[in-house]
Amino acid sequence: MQKAELDHVRNWFGSSLGDKVLEVEKAILDQLLPGFFGYHLLQLSVQQAPLYQSSPIQHKFDMGIIESDGSPFVARATELPLEGDSVDVVLLHHILDFCRDREQILREIARVSIPMGHLVVVGFNPVSLWGGWKVLAAAGKSAPWNASFIRAGRLMDWLNVLNFKIDRAQYGIYGLPVTRTFLKGGVPDYTRGISRGANWPFGAVYVIVARKQVGTMTPIRPVWRPQRAFGKLTVVRPTGRNMARNTRE
Repeated sequence: MQKAELDHVRNWFGSSLGDKVLEVEKAILDQLLPGFFGYHLLQLSVQQAPLYQSSPIQHKFDMGIIESDGSPFVARATELPLEGDSVDVVLLHHILDFCRDREQILREIARVSIPMGHLVVVGFNPVSLWGGWKVLAAAGKSAPWNASFIRAGRLMDWLNVLNFKIDRAQYGIYGLPVTRTFLKGGVPDYTRGISRGANWPFGAVYVIVARKQVGTMTPIRPVWRPQRAFGKLTVVRPTGRNMARNTRE
């Protein structure tokens, strides 16, 4: 992603509409992240505000996208300078919507995630009023309409191929992006549990939680060695009667 394009996206998240989207997303994350434990949490986001304050993990850090970012860590999402199986929780916040090589980004996340580690993906849902607005308004040159909204089912298929198991999918924001009702409406109260609120699969944003599964073990097959027929039979020594008969013969 070029700096000018990234600045445009960040300016939108700083607008009244984008800020309201962040509020709703953070309210959902505040209910999900406390249930994930470990040593390291990585956030990759197109905007710079941390969204992981509710996580009990001690070491939480952001990965900057461009050199001008204030983060001490700057890298491409497709080439993370991290060891394999080293991160307990990865938070992808709209990175897949605005960055290219989305499959490669997910492969890199699968590489650095520990077995049984959690991946949290926040993205725009094309099967929503916002997805319809993106198509009908033909506003493809301005953020967030220049993003490539990924269908949740397609994203889940990609994660399954990378050996991630889907734990849950939470949806939010059901109004149009231009209505005053949406701008004036309060953030949904998820403090009693996000499962109690509406979770229809046509919300403008989704939060998908997946868990990296341990690699399947290769079964050990027994090695069959060729044996001679009757190789296990023992020779019976002749008795005295048999010896006498054999002598007479």
